[in-house]
Order: sequence, then structure tokens, then C-alpha cells
Amino acid sequence: MPPRRNRRQYEQLTDFDRGRIIGLREAGWSNRRIGHHLGQSDMVVARCWQQWITEGRVYRRGGSGRPKNTNDREDRAIRRVATSAPTTSLASIQRHLPPSRHPVPSRETIRRRLTEVGLRSRRPLRRLPLTPHHRQCRLDFCRPRAT
Repeated sequence: MPPRRNRRQYEQLTDFDRGRIIGLREAGWSNRRIGHHLGQSDMVVARCWQQWITEGRVYRRGGSGRPKNTNDREDRAIRRVATSAPTTSLASIQRHLPPSRHPVPSRETIRRRLTEVGLRSRRPLRRLPLTPHHRQCRLDFCRPRAT
């Protein structure tokens, strides 16, 4: 059985790479050579070239999914509040957002935006954790008083 080839994580072509594909194709390079040069498959190159020939454009069309509830400015505000006070809860982040829009993004939306930038939401500490020395001192205090 031949070894399985590991696929790269799926990524969109950047506008710069699309422009490079068109330029190299107009310079006479083959799809396979361009794909090898850019680290893409020859079918990606062929689709990009075909789109340029038939439609005269290389930029991506908009997606068909639901639009995001927050814009880039609100995403930055969420990230700023979360990084300035790491123990902040989702509800307090929600309250600290600028009142520029209605309705306010939900806690789930805020959690998703934090996850997208690599921040995990966590519950704030209710108390400081005890060190081993504190535990021993508490035990020493309680043992003589135990009934």
C-alpha cells in the first residue's frame, strides 16, 4: 500500500498569488510549473487562469454563508478588553464594548471572536489559590481545635 500523502491545511489564494499566477501564465509558464513554483496544485492554477479568461477578474466572490455579527472594529475592541484584563468574564467584556450598535454581540459571539485570535475565555478567580505553606498553616490551626 503506498504511503498516504499529508495534505496541507486548506488556505485561500491571496490576491498577490492570483496576480502572480496570471503574470506567469502570460509569460508562457505551464500550469504545472507555476503550481510547483508557488506550492499549489496545477488545478488551482488552471481554475484561477480560467476565471481570468472567462470573467476577467481574479478576486474571490463573496461567500454564501451568514455574515458576521461583528465588524473588525468591534473584534479589536473585544480583543483589547480581554487582553487588558485577562480575568474578565464574557459578560463584563460585553458591557465594556462601545455602545456603537444595537443589539450588543452575545456572549457566544464574544467567545468565538476570542477563540479566533487564540484567546480562551476562562472564569475569573473567586479567590487566590492556597500555597502548600498556607495549607499547612491552616491544618496546624484546625487540628488542635477539632472536636
